[in-house]
Amino acid sequence: MRVLLVSLCSDPLSELEFVRPVEQILRRQGINIFTKHYTKVNLEDVDSAEKAIICGSALRDDAFLDGKTFIWLERLDKPTLGIGSGCQLIIKILGCELFNKTRIGVFKVKLIKKNKLVDKKYFYAYFLTNRAAKITKPLETLAKVGAMECMVKHESREIYGCLFHPEVINSEIIINFALKPDRF
Repeated sequence: MRVLLVSLCSDPLSELEFVRPVEQILRRQGINIFTKHYTKVNLEDVDSAEKAIICGSALRDDAFLDGKTFIWLERLDKPTLGIGSGCQLIIKILGCELFNKTRIGVFKVKLIKKNKLVDKKYFYAYFLTNRAAKITKPLETLAKVGAMECMVKHESREIYGCLFHPEVINSEIIINFALKPDRF
């Protein structure tokens, strides 16, 4: 198993908060990982990985939303998980509109649709986001916090997104993504 971790952080210091914990979770499971900044990811990187995780970034660090450097993501046919800002990126690339909605702290999440990432009907998750989205096809909602859709999946591909940060209190989501069989 080889997993590509993508950093969206403009400031390398932010990677200590948003990338390093994901690296540590996967390494503890014996998973081979390699990390690249989103501006440096190329098709060779994508081809050499079995799965990809797009990590989060700081609240005001959203330069990645303006760029056109994600051709590799549009072509990616491998299982992908977007965390926090990574989820925002997936939502935007797949045609849903983002809107301003700040949510910081631990909130109770309700599972709406069964999936391979989490099997609890309710769970608590740590949010650090200033955006949300109205989910439309090709994405489907997997979980909500209140009325806010916070966990999504592509309707026919293994592309997932969590607006919350599972590396904080739900590391099993990252482990399940990496280790459970695809096509759940």
